[in-house]
Amino acid sequence: MYQELASLRQSKKEVKRLIFKKSQEALQTEAKILPFRNVVADLREKVEEAQAKMAKLEERATQFEVQLSQVEGELAEKVELFRKTEEELTNDAADAYGEGFQDAMAKFAYMDPEVDLSPFAELKWVFDGQLVRRE
Repeated sequence: MYQELASLRQSKKEVKRLIFKKSQEALQTEAKILPFRNVVADLREKVEEAQAKMAKLEERATQFEVQLSQVEGELAEKVELFRKTEEELTNDAADAYGEGFQDAMAKFAYMDPEVDLSPFAELKWVFDGQLVRRE
């Protein structure tokens, strides 16, 4: 029995040595893994920050798209208004020219009532160096 007890004590010591050795190996392995865990944790933080920034940028991009569509709409309205204004200005200029011509003819007729102004009526225009009736 003494031998069995001594054998069990010896086995117990070997088991303790083996546990100690394995715990030392585990500590060494953990020491090797620890920097990688820190790197992984840092990378996870950076990914979360990048995702938050992306979400903000996507929100801003959406806002800019809305603003762009509003500006495009306003620009289209202003271009259309400019086209109408350009046409109106052309018509106004033509009307002013006609009124000015009539006014000049009236003044000329007032200054010299005997002159026949019918050849210069606004219904005539110059064609091949001659005043001809518009048709």
